[in-house]
Amino acid sequence: MSDSLLYGPPPETLRLLLGHADFAAPQQILGNLSAHLAVRRLPNISHTVAEIVGHMHNNMLYNLDLIEGRQALKRPDWPHVTQQDWAELVTEFLKTLDVLLHCARDPELLARVVFPPTATEPGWTVGYKLAVNVAKHNAYHFGQIVILRQLLRAWPSVPPEAQS
Repeated sequence: MSDSLLYGPPPETLRLLLGHADFAAPQQILGNLSAHLAVRRLPNISHTVAEIVGHMHNNMLYNLDLIEGRQALKRPDWPHVTQQDWAELVTEFLKTLDVLLHCARDPELLARVVFPPTATEPGWTVGYKLAVNVAKHNAYHFGQIVILRQLLRAWPSVPPEAQS
């Protein structure tokens, strides 16, 4: 059995990774985007901005379930998001992100083992899980969202009434 654990970065670094670094803040990336553009499918692009945010949110909820010791619910990997869903999705996404940021401020929680080590694999702590499965995942998809917003001519953040 492996005795090693993967701990992840220190709490301050983890907070930076979760959304407060030298990059645009999640509120800026998701803000001022009309529901019409959020669900608009561009040619040769697999997902809409809204679908990406739904995917990110479901990933955060899944990981939050594990971190808080609950049975992780299986949610759609790429949920369908309508114009009517958009505003609530953004609100709920940002609330969930705030909960995870709160988790990142708790050194004891970050050190808690989520997955114990096995004979072949090191164990994972909450800090490692947040860094690998949330912060890294979100960074990748936030980059996609900014590029899609550029293609939609809605970046930098443009008020919805000025969007086509």
